[in-house]
Amino acid sequence: MSQKASTSLNRRPLPRRRLASLGWAVVVLLTLAIPVVLLERTGVLSGLPLLHVLSLATGLIALSLLVAAFLLPSRVRTLTSQLGIERVLRTHRALAVAAGAIVLAHVVFAVAHSPAGLGLLDLRTAPPRVWFALTATVSIVAIVVLAWTRRRRRPRYEGWRLSHVILANVIVIATAMHVWLLDDLVNNAMVLAWFTLLAVLVVGLWVYRWWWRPRRQRQNAYLIDEIHQHPDSSATLVLHAEGHEGVPFRPGQFAFLKIGASPHVFEEHPFTIASAATEPWRKEFTIKALGDFSELVAGMKAGRRVYLDGPHGSFTVDGLASEAIVLIAGGVGITPMLSMVRTLAERRDQRHIVLFVAGRTADDLLHRERLDGLVHDLDLDIVEILEEPPESWDGEVGWLTRPMLKRHLPRLRQRIDYFICGPGPMVAAVTRTLEGLGVRNSRIHTELFDVV
Repeated sequence: MSQKASTSLNRRPLPRRRLASLGWAVVVLLTLAIPVVLLERTGVLSGLPLLHVLSLATGLIALSLLVAAFLLPSRVRTLTSQLGIERVLRTHRALAVAAGAIVLAHVVFAVAHSPAGLGLLDLRTAPPRVWFALTATVSIVAIVVLAWTRRRRRPRYEGWRLSHVILANVIVIATAMHVWLLDDLVNNAMVLAWFTLLAVLVVGLWVYRWWWRPRRQRQNAYLIDEIHQHPDSSATLVLHAEGHEGVPFRPGQFAFLKIGASPHVFEEHPFTIASAATEPWRKEFTIKALGDFSELVAGMKAGRRVYLDGPHGSFTVDGLASEAIVLIAGGVGITPMLSMVRTLAERRDQRHIVLFVAGRTADDLLHRERLDGLVHDLDLDIVEILEEPPESWDGEVGWLTRPMLKRHLPRLRQRIDYFICGPGPMVAAVTRTLEGLGVRNSRIHTELFDVV
């Protein structure tokens, strides 16, 4: 990792995140346009009835969108570090829903133009291509419904993730087989070339995600040095690199943590790295005991080997032209802020930093012992806010409100970057408050607890 001085950070950098977003938007538009252009230019649609044309067009567009949706959660670090994990997953969900809607339209058009009508869906006499089509359609509906109802159902993360991965692979395989068995598409050389390109991309992504990345994780394994228990039942894992120089990361990024005999183990969970990015050989993770996996982590012993899939995410102070930085954390959302503050202290950054930390009780203030001494190395103000403070409390009380923000924000308002991490309602409320104070959206950076 390069350790730029604060003076270099104050120059306006190339807006890579904005360019990455624009680039991805272009990719999505091309994904929609190329199938239509191919069908029109190659004469595949020539002389066909309108309903048949609509059936072919919607089918090929849906296939392209499904591949784009398949690409996004494959943990391609260029995407996760430039677009950010929130935008990656939001776009993934939007593409999946759009593909599902277009697939349903494709089914309607296919049934409408078929002489058999609804009899086309009679599985007793249906050809294999229809079986594959229905399998893909049912799986798409299932994966969208499970995703939309996840918050209400609150399933175990690993069970939900396993079902999601299985359904996604069923969708891709069944869709590919359906298209392959449709003679009126793969018999055209250019359409076949597009289909082959998509198939190669999917296979390449699958190999990258499930073979290449675990192989790299085995080479870059870490060992647990020590485990610190905290009063609020959270625990901090301190790791060191085993036989390598460490995996570089940017302050505020996260990694998927795997505990097991092999990096190919399926169970893994995302946690933000809390240590300084200037020490890639050493990593800390503060983990709240909220589920089976995090409780298992708290019971780990020193010397245990772990594997990291990462780093991912664009929630970082690196590469931004700021004159001051405001960090706003709720609960365990302090972890990316710890990494940022520690890294800035190691770099001797001279910018003014305001750190807001909100919690229910004093036990929720996880940052205190780890920020000791940093106030002497940085121009750092720490504002603590408790909903249920002890009698001797002299900090802020209640919720983080607009008047509270105005009391502590730096006087400069034009070149300040704001970072917010915590529960969804807290992130949304603070974002609205900052926008109400005239802060530009491009200066507000957010990270949610449950985004991944």
